[in-house]
Amino acid sequence: MSSSLDNSSTIIPAHILNWALSNELTFWSLIILIFPSIIGSFLVFYGVIRKKEILHRIKNQLILLICVVHFVQAVLELPLTIIYLHRGTVPVASFVFCDYWQILITTLNMATLGLNAHLSIERYLLIFHNAFIQKYSISLHYVPAISLIIVALLYTFICIVSYPCKSTYDYNAVVCGDACFTLNPILGPLGWLIFYLVPLVIVVVSNLLLIIQVTLQKRRMLQANVWKKNLGMVLQLLTVTGVLYVSWLPIILTSVINVIHLTPVLFELQANWLLLGLIYIAVLSSPLTAIVAIPELRKEIYTMIQGWRGKIMHDRVGPVTITAHMVTKGTQQM
Repeated sequence: MSSSLDNSSTIIPAHILNWALSNELTFWSLIILIFPSIIGSFLVFYGVIRKKEILHRIKNQLILLICVVHFVQAVLELPLTIIYLHRGTVPVASFVFCDYWQILITTLNMATLGLNAHLSIERYLLIFHNAFIQKYSISLHYVPAISLIIVALLYTFICIVSYPCKSTYDYNAVVCGDACFTLNPILGPLGWLIFYLVPLVIVVVSNLLLIIQVTLQKRRMLQANVWKKNLGMVLQLLTVTGVLYVSWLPIILTSVINVIHLTPVLFELQANWLLLGLIYIAVLSSPLTAIVAIPELRKEIYTMIQGWRGKIMHDRVGPVTITAHMVTKGTQQM
């Protein structure tokens, strides 16, 4: 994510907010959560491998794909942010590395928002037009999901590597500051609008429409015995997108307010990425979100853990061998 505002042309009072405290809190929060999150992701992937029916169901696939994107961010990009928060400088002070970091974090953030928007629209179709989306699943489900990731990568790569401008990276800023294309008065705001604001608006509007329509059609759904199933699919969606609200709504609202009316405190939050930690709430909670949103996955992981627990207890106690001498001695005592 990059700011679409030209930070260099704006003067704000220094030290409005406590940057050091914010960075330290964010650093320790990420350190505490990253390892359980990665372990949780492996549990999710292993559970899906064990029970392949989970992946075969179209309603689960986008949720799992979002989990994969978040896992990639947790493994490849998040450690770079943690190093920066600890050292106060970028992990590698080079132009090539800054390009790589910019491409990585921007692509992953764009893909996450796009996939959540796709999930919200698709969930509506699965509930009210299930036969239609099942019939055209390739064009309505698989192609958009793959395209969203490819387009995000291509757009970011072209803008950062091929755009005819020279980025002035700051090795003391997170993600090395802003790439030069974001300062273009058309390209910067347009990219932010298409890849950040529009997907979030789609998520919010789709969720509201879905909740309203499901509520209005409750009686008909009860008569058709599909109310419980559809309610479960709505709760699935809200579980995934609810975390997105917490992560991205404050960031997007801050950007919108700064565009309409520049506020020093909000500008400092945006310009210095003091809201950065919010992005990783969705990333680090993704395995838990997937487990909660997919009941069959939750059941499979519970079965796995119970099996491992039983095996550990069995190995700890060890096998008990009953000999003839022990039987005879026990009989005599009786």
